[in-house]
Amino acid sequence: MTERSIPPRRPMSGVRPRGPLVLIVEDEDSLRELYAAELASAGFMVLEATDGATGIAKAFQFGPHAVVLDLMLPGIDGFKVARRLRSDDRTHEVAIIAVTALTSQKFENLALAAGCDAFMSKPVLTAALIGELVRQIARRAKSGGSEPDMSRLAR
Repeated sequence: MTERSIPPRRPMSGVRPRGPLVLIVEDEDSLRELYAAELASAGFMVLEATDGATGIAKAFQFGPHAVVLDLMLPGIDGFKVARRLRSDDRTHEVAIIAVTALTSQKFENLALAAGCDAFMSKPVLTAALIGELVRQIARRAKSGGSEPDMSRLAR
């Protein structure tokens, strides 16, 4: 009997491992759509919300690995959204990145005090946003959070 080499298994065509789930809470349509398209093309799964209340509801329902959060939102502002996510057992471990036009140190301090992990001033380059998401999700995973498959993310 001769020994045959068995070819390695290949993934099914068109099937990719699921990347980290990111919720984008941004009321400005063009920015939200840009972030969503760039993150999806980098390998993230993306959810979108246009206001704070919808953002909170989607975070509770879907349990994202990270939230990209505008601070100036209609209705419930981003500071309150961050505090609400931090205070709930379903979302207290989520990475929260504030992305805002509020650029002063005062607002950065307020965002961090509300529970944001990072603060980025608009306009934000999507490459910088993706880098920050990868850092924050990895940091959360190391401290006991859920560890998503980040092997397929474009960096």
